[in-house]
Amino acid sequence: MVKRSFMVQLWRIQQSYILLALLIWGVLITFTAWPILSPVWQDILGRFGVPLSAPGAVAVGLLVIFFGVYVVLYTFGVVYDKYLKLWREQLDVTYERNPYTREKLMVKEILMWRHMFLPVLKVAAPTDPAAKKEIEFVEKWIGTVLASDAVIRKAVGDSERAIESGSTNTA
Repeated sequence: MVKRSFMVQLWRIQQSYILLALLIWGVLITFTAWPILSPVWQDILGRFGVPLSAPGAVAVGLLVIFFGVYVVLYTFGVVYDKYLKLWREQLDVTYERNPYTREKLMVKEILMWRHMFLPVLKVAAPTDPAAKKEIEFVEKWIGTVLASDAVIRKAVGDSERAIESGSTNTA
């Protein structure tokens, strides 16, 4: 249980780091680009008759650069996700390295085995001893996972109740 809570905290840190990293990179690139782009910004302000020393002129310039950098980073992320699809292999490696993936079933897997695969196998091969052995194995596996992990047990129960009631809210 300690290992699981530690892994959850580590995951939370990693997820918040992504947003923090975008913010930090945006600020860093903004302040790095400001000395180069300030003459351009000064010319733009000059067209409107606003001096660079006017209150807020520099702040607005920095915000324009920041949002420009943020849009570029976001666009790169969308292209990376939608078209390049390079993250999928990384996801496979993460899944394979997770120590819980070897013997534990995920909630969706349990639901699929319980409500799709096992009923079909029971009807398709009711007298086949090999099929009965496999059915017993999977049912025992599901039972072991549900008995050993209260979080998965609760999630499976919540999902089944939500599906049976027709509700889409499983939270």
